[in-house]
Amino acid sequence: MPRQDWSRRLPRKLLVAGVISLSTLADVRELLDRHLPPEFKHKAFWRHVAGEHEKAAAGETESIAAALRMVLSLEGATCVVR
Repeated sequence: MPRQDWSRRLPRKLLVAGVISLSTLADVRELLDRHLPPEFKHKAFWRHVAGEHEKAAAGETESIAAALRMVLSLEGATCVVR
């Protein structure tokens, strides 16, 4: 099994307005750990994002990027893809 690499880059940078700029898996971890309100962490789709985040650390980042864009859209967050 490949080692976990939190410096892996996302396919495209995601800018979450007023919150954070996501360009690596470490940035996604910061979003999940520091910026996501505790009540959101229990929602099924945020648990899915957390699971994809763990998988991406040892593989491809396409799935985590897609999951993030979808969940942020569902939450009504303004997110710009760069």
